[in-house]
Amino acid sequence: MSKPNTYLLHEGTLASGDAFIVTATIKSKNAKTGDMVQIAIMLRDIDPLAGVMSGLDAVTICTDCPFAGGNGCYVNVGQGPLSIWKAYHRGSIPTLDPKDYAMAFSGRKVRFGSYGNPTLIPMAIVKSICAVCEGWTGYFHNWHSMTPQLARRWNAYFMASTETKDSLAMANQLRLRTFHASPVQPEGSVECLSDTHGMECKDCMLCCGTKLNAKSVWINPHGAKVKKANAVAMR
Repeated sequence: MSKPNTYLLHEGTLASGDAFIVTATIKSKNAKTGDMVQIAIMLRDIDPLAGVMSGLDAVTICTDCPFAGGNGCYVNVGQGPLSIWKAYHRGSIPTLDPKDYAMAFSGRKVRFGSYGNPTLIPMAIVKSICAVCEGWTGYFHNWHSMTPQLARRWNAYFMASTETKDSLAMANQLRLRTFHASPVQPEGSVECLSDTHGMECKDCMLCCGTKLNAKSVWINPHGAKVKKANAVAMR
């Protein structure tokens, strides 16, 4: 019998009372990232497409992201996330026990937050996965809502996502390493190597928080909603 490709890592409840799930898809055909483990955070009781259309994602799993609610996010939630959500509700996604993390993640590179803020995952789970995987990438928007100390703790693993000039200035003031999505490249940043060299994320791995003592990263917004993203970033 073949091993499952997607596992349930965690089920939790937000301060709003909304339940959410965390899943890990082991093998991926994502053209930009390459074959990385894709960890997604989704509302349990609202499908991802309905969450975007209603704007509920913007105040729950994607808190503090100005691109949420259909305002520029490049994630096509009607494909991968929706398929995973439906599989969860069919009962076809098994739970992965922490003792089996090495089996699932050893020798693999992991993308935390293919959808949703990965800081919703208990830090103990993030640490356990990072301890056994070959490398990781991740981005979090809700650093705005954290104490500076907690934001820097998460920045050890994930890039602080910024979009506007003001959010970038705030993140810099907090001494966070950033991933800036805007038509304007910040001084001293490096452009995403996917755009400059056609490199897959699994071969670049710059976006690993402060694990690397490297420059912050900038990317020009892309995807089907690029015009909305540019308008948000330049407001």
